[in-house]
Amino acid sequence: MAATYEPMMVIASVVVAIMASFTGLRLVSGMDALDGARRRVQIAKAAFALGGGIWSMHFVGMLAVRLPSALGYDALYTLGSVLIAILITGVGLSMMAVGDRSPFGAISAGTLTGLGIVSMHYVGMRAISANCQVSYQPAGFVISSAIAILFSICALRLSLKRRTSLQLTLGAIILGVTISAMHYSAMAFTRFIAVDGQSTVETPIIRSDYLALIVAVAAFVVCGLFLLTALPIERGGEPVLQPEAVPPPPFKAEAPAERLRLPYEHNNTTYFIDAERVHAIKADGHYTRLYDGKDVYFCPWSISKLETYLAGRSFLRTHRSFLVNIAHAGAFQRRKDKAFLIVPALAETMVPVSRFHVADVRRALGI
Repeated sequence: MAATYEPMMVIASVVVAIMASFTGLRLVSGMDALDGARRRVQIAKAAFALGGGIWSMHFVGMLAVRLPSALGYDALYTLGSVLIAILITGVGLSMMAVGDRSPFGAISAGTLTGLGIVSMHYVGMRAISANCQVSYQPAGFVISSAIAILFSICALRLSLKRRTSLQLTLGAIILGVTISAMHYSAMAFTRFIAVDGQSTVETPIIRSDYLALIVAVAAFVVCGLFLLTALPIERGGEPVLQPEAVPPPPFKAEAPAERLRLPYEHNNTTYFIDAERVHAIKADGHYTRLYDGKDVYFCPWSISKLETYLAGRSFLRTHRSFLVNIAHAGAFQRRKDKAFLIVPALAETMVPVSRFHVADVRRALGI
């Protein structure tokens, strides 16, 4: 049987995919700044929004199909497909959030997620009930799987980057179109073969176009509600945990000139530590980690902001990712054309000194 598509429903399915992609990327933007419990909640919301949106796109896309025979959908398989989409998306995001974030890690997580999304598609196809037999050509599996895996790798790589609203929008459009391409490429290699003698499928209580509208509106409402809980983004693309997380300008003036304090966050509370206690500062994306020889603290300020704030003190930029309190440097070491500072407070101990900063470090150490 020749399958045709309702153009408006196809457009609606693509829009749903773009909206879900934007919501998922937006929810996990800046997730590194959160502690373990809040990060898990954010991953769960992103998985529900993105996974549910992917399934909504698939379902609306299926309702767009027009065949000579009436179509029905098995509730159990339909429910199973949406649960697969949410679960697999959550697993992929979790792997990137707490696991290996290298390109290999992204490929592994993306491959698993992509195959899960393809599984969701074909489980959803299994829900079709009609006077026809559904068959699939092998090329459809290969092409749709390749698209789904590539989309998943890109999505997971984007998920942990801190991006501006414009970048998020462009990324969501690309991902949404890619998700839709996966679905419709699989459908292009799907055949509906009429079979005589089967029982007549009852006409659905709700017309397919009305049902598609309900699913699309529900997806937009859910995504909109989740977006209200996303971390706000500054112009530079950095999420802000709380308006009061960064001290106001008078903060520096309140402390004596010889005693500066640096903010750090723990359990939704902002604390302060004397700058002189800090041995080294390491960049962590748009944020930093403070090392005092005993503990590691999460600081909401970027390393560039800290370098400006600590100008004139004993802190010296040794590398694009490190600020070191020279007073706590244990040794300076040269290895061929590379230089290092030994800072016992850091687990890796060896802090790289870039060529641009070698002269400043040697001067500060009196070498």
